[in-house]
Formats: sequence, structure tokens, C-alpha cells
Amino acid sequence: MQYVGSSSRLMRIDTPVGLLMGLYLRDAAGLQPVVAVEVPAVVPAVEIRADLAPLAVPAASVQWARWWDQELARQDGPGRGFHRPDRGFKGAELGALVDACHDDAARWSADRHHEASPLRTPGSENGLVAAVEAEIGRRARPFELTITVLPVAGSAGWRVSAGHVVVSRAFRTDKAAYRQWLTQVIRESA
Repeated sequence: MQYVGSSSRLMRIDTPVGLLMGLYLRDAAGLQPVVAVEVPAVVPAVEIRADLAPLAVPAASVQWARWWDQELARQDGPGRGFHRPDRGFKGAELGALVDACHDDAARWSADRHHEASPLRTPGSENGLVAAVEAEIGRRARPFELTITVLPVAGSAGWRVSAGHVVVSRAFRTDKAAYRQWLTQVIRESA
């Protein structure tokens, strides 16, 4: 995780392993959860595993959705970190899926986390707060913003809360579009 800004205006940039593992599980099992912040399939794509089909029951999708929504909410609070979706955390059906593909999910997630290392360093975010301050004619109010970068299809960003956004890797590397979008997020916080 990298930090950008002063102590009163802080931006965290991260690619949490727990979210990566959850996305692998969702795609490998072919789950179709209904969630508040719906992100596309992962990139590189994960094939649906036939061995997981008997475990990919509707209850597992419901449990995954509950886990995903809570896990995203935790990322901009004091509880951020790794909480894998498991039997004790969100339900037996989801736990069975995690048990069946944990090692593969962990390997895939570690690879994606490693690939994201350069994306977790401040880049396009540098100077945005100063630019917004110049635009509004005053110093920005204190704020914290967590930027979660995920390897998902497409080029987009999603607001999770006032202090948390999720962006696709492709969106973060589209410097002009990303800076324009993030400037608006910062403007609303300033």
C-alpha cells in the first residue's frame, strides 16, 4: 500500500489480496452475485472450473455478495486488510468453495498482487489535491481516500463511499481519463 499527500489529506493506493481472492473465486465458480458495487470479470480471465460447479449453488452467490459488500466497506476503515471469504466468515456454501480452490486462488492473487506493484505507487494522483486547491481558492478540507486498483475488464471507476473508490487497472493507466475522474472525487472531498 502506498500513501500520497499530507497527514490531513491522505490517499492510499492498494490492490488487496483478499479482494483478489474473492474475485478469483467468483469467476472460477461462475457465481452470479448481486452486489452494490459490481465489477467485471478479472483480467487475465479465469476459466470456470467444472469441479466447482456442484458447489456454486445460489446460497454461495448470496454469501459471496454479502462478503464482497462488507469487504469493500472495510477497505476504507480501520479494519482494512485481509479477510478471506470462508466458512466461518460468511457461510458454509461459500466456505466449501473457498476450501475447494483456496490454493489456486492464493497463487492467482499473489501473481496479480505482484503485477500491481508498480500501479500501487503514486503517479497520476500526484498534484491533484494542489490543482483542486488552486481551482477552489482555498486549502482542501482534511480527507482520506482509499483507491483500490483491481485487475478487471474494462476501463472504469466506481465510488464505494466518500472515502473509497475502486478502479480497474486499465482505467488507472489511462492517465487523462483517470485524472479527470479522480479530480472530481477529490473536488467533492475538498
